[in-house]
Amino acid sequence: MQEIVKRSITGTALVLLMVAAIIGGEISFMIFFALLIAGTMWEFYGLANKMDIEPQKIWGIAGGLLLYTLFYLTATGLVKSSLFAVLIAWGLISFVIELLRNKNRPYQNIAFTWMGIIYIAVPIAMLLDIAYRQNIFQYSHHLVLSYFILIWTYDTMAYVCGLLWGKHKLFERISPKKTWEGAIGGLVFALLASYLLSTLFEELTRFQWFTFATLVSVFGTIGDLAESMLKRSIGVKDSGNILPGHGGLLDRFDALFLAIPAVYLYLQFI
Repeated sequence: MQEIVKRSITGTALVLLMVAAIIGGEISFMIFFALLIAGTMWEFYGLANKMDIEPQKIWGIAGGLLLYTLFYLTATGLVKSSLFAVLIAWGLISFVIELLRNKNRPYQNIAFTWMGIIYIAVPIAMLLDIAYRQNIFQYSHHLVLSYFILIWTYDTMAYVCGLLWGKHKLFERISPKKTWEGAIGGLVFALLASYLLSTLFEELTRFQWFTFATLVSVFGTIGDLAESMLKRSIGVKDSGNILPGHGGLLDRFDALFLAIPAVYLYLQFI
């Protein structure tokens, strides 16, 4: 019971902080998600350390923040997209760093350094493009906030429905507690939430909102399973302990890293 209370308090505080950061405007948005990139990448590289792999932590996080900054500068129209070419220099320097470090498994170290950017920084940076999608060069929180409302609705109701009716395991080898009943129940409530969002925000048609919610639910679950697969392969329960009752930042935001690219591609398509 004490663990549930701790989890609820932490979850509520985190939700309020995120909503305030997203609604507060582009500065609070930038700061919050920059810190999220740094924190989740640090945990990801820490998991790599448990496999005797030594990614370039500081250089990798710097690359993730550089990518995030470039997304912001191009989304706001301050620079041209050609500036992304500086990432080539970042990649070349990572090889030089590895030569100087003289560590074991050099190519695995480089691969995990880059993987931290691809897996974490790229999806979070895509949120910036989504935030500026409706009004060119002007920040709008509608779609980003809607994404989190949908993923929170799905996660909460998938847990409740799984607890009440869950019998058939969704992917027992990776996550024994997840059930098909929970996943379907979570999706139904996410679709209901998307209906309410369609009455508040006009960025998408009602059908597009339903598709948006489905992508968030399906790929959010896959993202959760993917992070669980990583932890299970290493033999750890949590990626960290910064969030009481939840584990690490990577544990709390795992749905973000595959669902956002799916939503981003969908928004580009429509």
